[in-house]
Amino acid sequence: MATACSGAGTAPDLGAADSLAALPRALTATERQAITAGNDFALRLLQRTSARSAGNVLLSPLSVSLALGMTMNGAADETRSEMQRVLGWGAANRADINVAYRDLMTMLPALDGRVTVRIANGIWMLQPKVPDATFVGEARQFFNAPVTSEVTPRAMFDAVNAWGDRETRGMIPKVLQQDPPRDLAMLLANAVYFAGTWRDRFDPAKTSPGPFQLEGSTTATVPMMAREGGFRSWRDDRLVAVEMPYGNAAFSMLVLMPIRDAVGPFVATLDTVRLTQVVQGLREARADERLRFPKFTLESALELSPDLRALGMTRAFSDAAQFPRLVTNESTKLSFVQHNVKVEVDEKGTRAAAVTVVGVVVTSVPLGVDIDRPFVFLIRERLSGTLLFAGVVRNPLAR
Repeated sequence: MATACSGAGTAPDLGAADSLAALPRALTATERQAITAGNDFALRLLQRTSARSAGNVLLSPLSVSLALGMTMNGAADETRSEMQRVLGWGAANRADINVAYRDLMTMLPALDGRVTVRIANGIWMLQPKVPDATFVGEARQFFNAPVTSEVTPRAMFDAVNAWGDRETRGMIPKVLQQDPPRDLAMLLANAVYFAGTWRDRFDPAKTSPGPFQLEGSTTATVPMMAREGGFRSWRDDRLVAVEMPYGNAAFSMLVLMPIRDAVGPFVATLDTVRLTQVVQGLREARADERLRFPKFTLESALELSPDLRALGMTRAFSDAAQFPRLVTNESTKLSFVQHNVKVEVDEKGTRAAAVTVVGVVVTSVPLGVDIDRPFVFLIRERLSGTLLFAGVVRNPLAR
């Protein structure tokens, strides 16, 4: 979780770095809550998206949380309460949440000079609509999010696509590929870019084709990287876990591979308790202990509103949404949460990028009927259809 800021550039290969032993400062209670909340939200969102997909699933829970956290500053009453519950914030107050987002986001890019972490936020408005002044102030103060105005919904989409392409260094060239809603009023976006070299790199000469067992008992041949040592592992009779650090080990990739269950049922039961058990049980591998891991490049595009509704964020997407602090003198609701992710893993390390865009539209005017022209009236007994009175009214004032 982070505000818009840039980390150091990707470092050269300096070999194994000293592991980071502690954070540069102690976390506040609210920051610890933010991490707990973010991890819980991450696993619940992974469960939802995995359950409705038979293929690969890629997420950046950090990006989704940031985009929705920024949007949440425009919400009130039950809409805000639902958003806070889904994002794991419970009853925390707005000020504490904003400070925790800001401080944690500032910390992440600075933890490892050998790893690049870039996080950016932005807001786009449709002219001549005006964003709420308080909302704009908080977006700039806590999320470092500039506000840009565009003349058409298509221009807003084009601007966000160009921004996302730039902020992810070309990894997400076009996050918004659908037609823009006609009643689009605002877009709120977050981009996360990560580039890390393995603390202990794989030797490309050792990469070779190897079997990978797919679901359904079929096998594919994939490029498998290989090395000895330089990782931590854990296993029991149901699960194998491997952790591979980047740079100074502030960041790592944790891999969880179920042995008996398919990955879907495993994800459905994965929670923070199980995750903590695995992390606490990790041990350093012996120098001669072999690791084989697939080399891959994957992309994903998900519209997350069905998953967020299923997690309890329902009102924000309905005509009953309460966003009084988004657009001045307009009733608005969320239309979509588009989330695109790309991950590249090779012998040198990992590049990963995500862009999350929240679309805000004007709330539909409640349907109604105005009888404001000459009309016919029939007074009838409804069940039998008997007409008791009938008339034509051309002027309600004429007697």
